[in-house]
Amino acid sequence: MAVFEYEGLDAQGRSARGIVDAEGLRAARAKLKRQGVFATRLEETRRAVNGSPEGAVPWFGRGIRTGELSLITRQLATLLGAGLPLVAALGALLEQVESERVRRVLSQVREGVNEGKAFHEALADQGRSFPDIFRNMVSAGEASGTLPLVLARLADFLEGSMVFRRKVQSALVYPILMGFLGTGILWFLLASVVPRVTRIFEDVQRALPLPTRVLLATSAALRSYGWIALVMLALGLLALNRYSKTPEGRLHLHGLVLKLPAFGRFRRLVAVSRFAKTLGTLLGSGVPLLTSLDIARAVLGNAVLEDAVADARIEVREGRSLRDALRASGQFPAAVVQMVGVGEESGALDQMLLKVAEAFEAQVEAAVVTLTSLLEPLMILAMGLAVGFVVLAVLLPIFEMSQFAG
Repeated sequence: MAVFEYEGLDAQGRSARGIVDAEGLRAARAKLKRQGVFATRLEETRRAVNGSPEGAVPWFGRGIRTGELSLITRQLATLLGAGLPLVAALGALLEQVESERVRRVLSQVREGVNEGKAFHEALADQGRSFPDIFRNMVSAGEASGTLPLVLARLADFLEGSMVFRRKVQSALVYPILMGFLGTGILWFLLASVVPRVTRIFEDVQRALPLPTRVLLATSAALRSYGWIALVMLALGLLALNRYSKTPEGRLHLHGLVLKLPAFGRFRRLVAVSRFAKTLGTLLGSGVPLLTSLDIARAVLGNAVLEDAVADARIEVREGRSLRDALRASGQFPAAVVQMVGVGEESGALDQMLLKVAEAFEAQVEAAVVTLTSLLEPLMILAMGLAVGFVVLAVLLPIFEMSQFAG
């Protein structure tokens, strides 16, 4: 069965466009006619070189968004749990999806399943539209005959990850906004307001106070060389970005991040909670440990921790326990290592990892609250000191002039 894109007119004469699946071009036209659509353009969706349909885009930000993916996963789990065959469930899901790009991807997946492919193989044909964790959990669910249960667990994982990320982002919005706003206000004061106010000091024969001279020098430098500073800053950020994309640069910068006093601990907590949740979810769905470590390694987002997990995977493959391998890396908190050991001994490693993730997510939320509670007064204090310095530098010579005149 092929998938066709169409443009045309509906029964009321309004423009209509979308996708339709059928055995061929003639069957697609007949199907649209039954739906009351007169097609003015109808062509088969072409496949890209890598097997992905044109328009299929990767996960997280550039493809099927996390919210969309969690929703269709939950709906598919419900449909399969109700006893519908996979092809029929995908067809019913297509009727509920509003996003055209998601419908295009799902249509290609249903076509692949209809042609006899396994569900995870049809998902793999879509390139990066579905992440590794999604495909591997589906594969494990198909092999064990528990696909509806695995999809429900996967939906829980995606929804929990999305909620956790939103909590962290929302907590950091205010400090970041205050930082940009404060910098903009100071830039405006020094580049525009201060020069106008301080013109009254040009004819003063007496030496100006030190704060006023510093303020005037800073304002003059900003007006004369501010654009150069901006260009240098942009070039520096560009060079840093390029350096961070090299293996050595990425490893070096990520190592520095982990050594920062407060933010380093926060970054490690976030990475470890992601790793534990992903690994626990994969193991609970029947994915082998070595494969799970490969997938969970990719969600860490830190080169130092990724290398630690890669080394741990090699040691596990050679027969060492995961607890000993993680302890040898020196990059994971002792509590994580101990709970992993308990999980291995009790045969419930997946459940223990999910408990680790839950505990660390709570620590991350507490750390976010602590960081923001520290940042907010510090930023307010810094802004107050900066503005106070400007006001003091402007008022001091005025007071001296008034005293001298008196």
